This record gives sequence, structure tokens and C-alpha cells, in this order.
Amino acid sequence: MESKTLWLTAGAVFVAMAGLVTLSYIAPAKTAGLSFALKRIRGSLAYYVLDRTPRVYALTAEKNGQDFLISGDTPFEVTSRDEFVIKDITSDALSPRRFRIDVIGVGGPDDFRVLLRGIDLVDQAVTHISEETMARGYVRGEIRVGYEQKVVAVMPVRIRIMPQDWLRYAKASSSPGKQIEYLKRASAANPQDPAIRRVLGEIYRHAGRFREAESEFQAVLSRKPDDVKAIAGLMKTYLASGRDDLAMKAGRRAVRIEPGEPALWEDLALACIRLGSWQAAADASRSLLKINPGNDAARIRLAEIYEKLGRESEAIEQYRLVTSKGSGAASNLEGLARMYLKQGKYDESIRLLNNLIREKSPSAAVYANLGLAYGGKRMWKEELESYRKAAALRPNDPIILYNLGVALEHNNREREAMNAYERVLKIKPNDTEAMLKLGDLAFRNKQYQKAVGLYEKLAGKVPQKGALYANLGYAYGELKQWSSSAKYYEKAIQAGVKDDKVTYNLAATYEKMGKEKSAVALYEKSAARNPSADALNRMADYYIKTAKYDQAIRVYQKMLKSDARNAGIYADLGYVYGLKGNPDKEIECYKTSLRYNSEESDVHSRLGGAYEKKGLLEEALRAYTKAYQLNPHDARAAERIPQLKIRLIREKHERENKKGA
Repeated sequence: MESKTLWLTAGAVFVAMAGLVTLSYIAPAKTAGLSFALKRIRGSLAYYVLDRTPRVYALTAEKNGQDFLISGDTPFEVTSRDEFVIKDITSDALSPRRFRIDVIGVGGPDDFRVLLRGIDLVDQAVTHISEETMARGYVRGEIRVGYEQKVVAVMPVRIRIMPQDWLRYAKASSSPGKQIEYLKRASAANPQDPAIRRVLGEIYRHAGRFREAESEFQAVLSRKPDDVKAIAGLMKTYLASGRDDLAMKAGRRAVRIEPGEPALWEDLALACIRLGSWQAAADASRSLLKINPGNDAARIRLAEIYEKLGRESEAIEQYRLVTSKGSGAASNLEGLARMYLKQGKYDESIRLLNNLIREKSPSAAVYANLGLAYGGKRMWKEELESYRKAAALRPNDPIILYNLGVALEHNNREREAMNAYERVLKIKPNDTEAMLKLGDLAFRNKQYQKAVGLYEKLAGKVPQKGALYANLGYAYGELKQWSSSAKYYEKAIQAGVKDDKVTYNLAATYEKMGKEKSAVALYEKSAARNPSADALNRMADYYIKTAKYDQAIRVYQKMLKSDARNAGIYADLGYVYGLKGNPDKEIECYKTSLRYNSEESDVHSRLGGAYEKKGLLEEALRAYTKAYQLNPHDARAAERIPQLKIRLIREKHERENKKGA
């Protein structure tokens, strides 16, 4: 029975040998020709017939979808980008069933037909890397082949360390110093490798060591002036360090060398945007979109650049190209709505923004723009509602709070508007617009002390100072601080304010300060431009006080030209004639005044006095009597009536006595 089994085994081996011989002709790459086949036949006989340990000749690995043969003379090269699997074993045994594979550094107890990652192998190898290894460019590794409990073969592996790995380790490390040290050592070991220097430059850039980064990139360019990756790194370094002019120069150099690389155009556009070179930014963005027309971010940026250039129609076209893709690009409706806002197409903007609100959870900016659109249509209630929602989502945004204040003013909610502006100033204490708005509201609501405090802060900050100075003058006047009031009225006039009211208020302030001469000079100036009754009356009062009766008379006559039936003016004119000693004109003026207003007791009383001057006692008595009838509290009339009656009786007796004599 044993003899029969032995012969069957030998027969099987013979068949296998025959197959191997055949395979050597069919697949010589795998079997290395006839000599390998014969060698394997002998080994298989020894394994199957003599029970010797099988020899392993090669392994077959599949890496990135391609088969590789691994032997003692043919190392297996692995990089961090690879994925591989040991899928077959070429040995004396026809079946790999009793074999075990151990890829040192990765995997588990048995790695046979297990998918492995090169990145894991590289990461493990780098922990033991040496200067010699860096100079060589790879780490030696092993694949151990075990049969039962014994290692029967060791296959060499070359674990290639690429520049990308250094960058990866540098980015993963929390220590910039360690990152840089890795790459400096690698660069020293491979001084001719521009990739490592580029990576080192990138690490320096990320660490904020811009001068050293620039030095690395320039070192690459000194050997290879058209190394576009080094130029790109240099451009990014300039952008990161704020040297945007140099970034733009480097970017233009890069795109001349590699015009089909979209990332170069993108960075060039960024440099141009930062410099405010909007046309150049638009050109770079258009070039990027020619290469990559599906880049929605670049298209939106181009739309925003067109906004800066004032080319609203072209901006709208770019937004439409994005939004036409469907709901996935719905967020870009906001940009399109903003363009319609700039064009004053409020209905279109409102429609788009409301669609956006219905489609997704809207941002504060969406509600703020909606408020702006409603404000453009003077829909104050809707404007306020939109800004309230925007402020609820972004309660500390000073721009939204300011616009909320404006909307509250539109709805006559001044107290709430003041609160909104005060919130702005808590966040942004030097916001001149909010300060001015709050000052104006305080002024309008007669909170003069508060208004003064705000206006004083603004006095040196706002460009249009005239109106501010005028308000300060008025506010200080209401606080009875005449000197400060006069100072700011004067500043308002010096700043070019032509308002006669300001001139008049300054004159009135001068009066309160006792500067009557300065006051009347301003009244005269104000009256010359706009002869208001109040200013003319004040002028006349001053002329009367200073005994300049003729000038006072001229003022009243000027007033009568615009108001010829004004009883009060005639009465005042009569009073001046009386002071001048012209009772005839005095009487004439009083009588004219009473023709227009016969119920003025004081004028009747003055007329009585004028008649007395002329000796017309009976006329005087009638005038006083009328005054007393109209006003029993008229002390002058009450006093003069009995005295005149006595005089008239006495004069009558005197006349009668003369006649009797």
C-alpha cells in the first residue's frame, strides 16, 4: 500500500514537472526559463518525495493594478502612494497553503493576500531613518516567507522616501523646528534634488519664515530658472508675507511658462485683487475659467471683480452661469441679488432673496440685503422686519445694527433707533456714522447734553463740519452756554454755512452775551439776504436803544414794504417818531395802526400821549378813554383821564372868565 502511494506521488510530481516545463515555454518571465523549471522540478521532487523544506523562488505582488515579480535579486519598490498585495508564491510546493507572509513593518501575523498600504510602510521606516539612508534615498525592508514555523526566504524591499513624504511629515508634526530639520537633512543628503528644496521652502512658508522660504525657492531657480513649481512656491510666499507686487510679478512669470496650470492663474488673480488691480484680476480669472470652466468659485470671484469694476451686467452674467446649474448653486443667488440691488432692480433682488430664504436656512447677510432692497422701495415695515432677522442671527455685526437703526428711524421708532446706534458704538466706538446718527437723534429729541458730547467727538472726524458746528451752536445755546454756542456758530459760518438762521442765532447769542454791536451787524447781514421780521425788529430795537432813530425808521419802512397792513409795525414806527420829536408823524402812524387793528389798547394810549404833546387835550382824552375801555388795567390811561378832565374844565373856566372880563 505504501509503495502504491509513493508511486502515485511520484506520478503527480512527474505531471507537475511536465507542466512546469510547458509553463517555462509559455511564461518564461515567471519561471525564468528552462533552467529555472528544471531546478524547480528537482526541488519539488525533494519536497514531495524526500519531505525536504520547500525552497521559495519568488513572490508575485500586485501593486496599483500591475503585477511585479519579487526575488532575492529583484527587490520590491514601494512608495507612500502605493497599495499592494502579495498574491502568489513561487516555490517547490505546488500549493501556497502552508506558507505565511510577513511584510516587516506593516500588516498582521500573516500578510498573504492581504491588501497593504505603502504609506504605512513608509511611516514605519522613517522612524529609524539615518544619514546614510537619506543619502541612499530609500530604506531597506524585508518580506519574510514562512513555512509552518520556519522562515524559509527573505525578499528585499526598497521603501522609497519621496519629497512628498517629507512634506507630509512636516505638516503632521506639531514642531516647526522638527519639520524644518527633517527637510534640511534631506536636502543636505540630496543637494541636487529640487523637490526637497521646494518642500523645505513650503515648510518655511507655513512656519512664517518667509525670507528663508524665498531663499530655498530662489536656490532652485538659480539652477533651473523655469522651474514653475519653485516660481509658484515663491508666489505663495510673497502672498503670505504681504508682498503682493512681487507675487503678481512671479505669477506673470509662472503663467508664461505654464499657461495651462489653473492654480497659477488663481494665485495671480489673488495678488491682483489684493493690489486693487481689478482689470488684471479679471484677466487672470478669465484665463483660469478657460482652462477650468466648471470652477464655480473662480466664476463667482470674477463676478465680484466685475462688481468692483462697476460692470454690473457682466457680473450678473457670471452669477447666472453659476445659478443656472440648479439648486446646488442656490447660495450664489445672493451675489446675483446684490447686483440687482446695485442696479436699482429691487423687485428682482427681493424675488431672488425670498426664493433663497424658502430654499435653505438663510444667513444674516441674506436678510440684510433683503432689508436693503425693501428700503430701496420705501417699504419701511418690511425693511425693518428683515433687519431685525439679520440682527437676530448676527447680533454683534455693527453694519447690520447700523442699518437696523436706520430702518427704525424710517418707522418713527427713534428711541429704539438710538439703542441700535448705541449698540454699534459699544462694538465699534469710533464709528463716525453711528455717532452722527445718534447725535442727530439726541439733538432732535432735545437731549442737548448728550448731543453735545457726541458732536464734540465728531468735530474733527467728519468731512462736512458746517452742519455739525451749527447743531453744536444751537445745543450749547439751549444749555445757556453762550460762549460755546457763539464759538460753534462762528465755526459753522467759517465752514461755509449760508443759512440765515445760523447768522440770526449767532446774532441772538451775541445779544445775550452783551455784544449788541456785533449782534446788530449780523442782523443787518442776515436782513440783507433774507429780511426776516424777527431780524428787522431786533435791528430796530438796537437802533432805538442807541438813539439811531432814522435808521430805526428805515427798518420799519422796509418792513412795511412786505407787510403794508401790519398794525404792529405802524405802532412801532409811531413810537420812533415820538422819540424823535415828531408828534404829527407819530399821530399819523398810530391812527393808521388803529385803522388795521382798533382793539389795541396800548396804541390808543400812545395816541393819547401824542395828542397831549400837540395840546389836543380833547382828542387825547378820547384816546385815553378808548384805551381804558379796552383795558381797565391801563395805568397810564387811568391816570391821564381825570387829569385831562380837570385841565379841560380849568381851561373852559379860564376861557369863560376871559369872555366875562
